[in-house]
Amino acid sequence: MPPNKDGAHWTEEEKEALVSFLTEQKISGKMGNGSFKPVIWNAAADHLAEKFLNQKGPMKTAEMCKGKLKTVLRDINMWCTRSGKHWDNLNGVNIITEDKEKDYQEWIGVWHLFYFVSQY
Repeated sequence: MPPNKDGAHWTEEEKEALVSFLTEQKISGKMGNGSFKPVIWNAAADHLAEKFLNQKGPMKTAEMCKGKLKTVLRDINMWCTRSGKHWDNLNGVNIITEDKEKDYQEWIGVWHLFYFVSQY
């Protein structure tokens, strides 16, 4: 994986909660000019702190949340462009079997390793 400069550890549940929270904010009209305002990023960090009381590593900050969303979006874009697989906002990568989940996780793991090595 790429180096984790802020020391944050993200579980799949925390990432899902972040994306769900931001989706709710966007649907309710709290997104301005294509991005979230700082107050929303702070609210996202507060939401995670309330929902996940025993986070591993430091508590997530607004900047950590912003960085994690960028990472999630980068992974989605890389999956689509480099794997030839489909993604849509309704079904995601549409992984419905354990074998497909394993393939996806292996692909993401290899890509993160490549990214980490290429940074040095």
